[in-house]
Amino acid sequence: MFIVLAFAIFFLFVAYWAGKYSITEEYKKRVFAPAVKDLELREANLKLRESKITQSQSILSQLQEREIMIQRLSYETDEKIRLLEKKENCIKKIQSETSQRQPWLSTLYADLEYVYDKKTASALLNKSYPAPKASSDVARISKEKREWMIKSKSLQYQLEFLISLFPWLDEFKELDISEAIASTTLPSDSLAEYETLKNWLSPEEYASLPSAEKYQLALDRYTKREKSNWQIGIEYERFVGYEYEQLGYRVKYNGALEGLNDMGRDLIATKDDEILIIQCKRWSKEKTIHEKHIFQLYGSMVLKSIENPSKTVKGIFVTTTTLSPIAENCASYLNIQVIDKHPMGIYPLIKCNISDTGEKIYHLPFDQQYDSTMINSKDGDSYAFTVLEAEEKGFRRAYRWHSHAL
Repeated sequence: MFIVLAFAIFFLFVAYWAGKYSITEEYKKRVFAPAVKDLELREANLKLRESKITQSQSILSQLQEREIMIQRLSYETDEKIRLLEKKENCIKKIQSETSQRQPWLSTLYADLEYVYDKKTASALLNKSYPAPKASSDVARISKEKREWMIKSKSLQYQLEFLISLFPWLDEFKELDISEAIASTTLPSDSLAEYETLKNWLSPEEYASLPSAEKYQLALDRYTKREKSNWQIGIEYERFVGYEYEQLGYRVKYNGALEGLNDMGRDLIATKDDEILIIQCKRWSKEKTIHEKHIFQLYGSMVLKSIENPSKTVKGIFVTTTTLSPIAENCASYLNIQVIDKHPMGIYPLIKCNISDTGEKIYHLPFDQQYDSTMINSKDGDSYAFTVLEAEEKGFRRAYRWHSHAL
């Protein structure tokens, strides 16, 4: 009986737990099934997004590679365009070259044209319906053309070079040859004066224009001419000298008169017991004055002091640019006055001088005595902007017409 009771209790216990487990599983399925489905759906979405991200990254990588390729092709294209433009500019420069100092350009230009002609001949020979005779004619003519092109360009360069030296030659282009020759014939008694003006006036202009007008025309062309660095420097010295003359100094234009032998004394200005040794440098603002120029000026000061022990000698350095720090310190220590950043200005170019005999003579910048003529307002000397102004003051041009090197 006891055993039966035990078995009954055991079966009841098993049935209880089996039923409870079954209820629990059903409960779990009912409660957690939607959440599981939701998680599974989210997982699927995440995998899809990861797949899309991977595809996007792949596409982005391809786009970046293509962008790099486009940039490289763009760079190569720009480089080719730049080279083509450079070649085109070189060709244009060759075609427009007028310098007589580079006669080889005539041959170079002719060779360039010859290459184009040969290309035309080759195209005629190799086209779908060849034209050998036409190709041969083009090749033959191109050789003759090359020789004539060399001569033609050489003469063109020489003519342009001469016109750049003598601008009035340009006026003869439209004249008949006989008229041009006749217009260049001058009376023998006029040749001496014309020697100083031939760089600026044609023989026809010299013979036909009134004195004041032709001298003014020559002066205008002289001022507008192309200048060498040396000529630019001399003009700056003349300008600075003019400024000191306006302050009452008598100025000797040593640089213009002595050239490279001026010993650093571009201008020597005197007034009473004072002597100024002035060095002038008309340099571009990118350049800098260094101490060696200060030392050269100081050496000239010392030498002038030895030559004139009773005078007070001072040094002045005038320039359009600036000095280096060391040069400034040296100038300060040696008591040299520095006038920097001093630009070139406009001033009257015609010197009006009263000679010892009382003659009133004016000098143009290209006259021989121009730089050796000293202007002193106390003596009645002056400057004039125009030839007419000088002649209205009663001055005449110097009889001795010998051209200055400028």
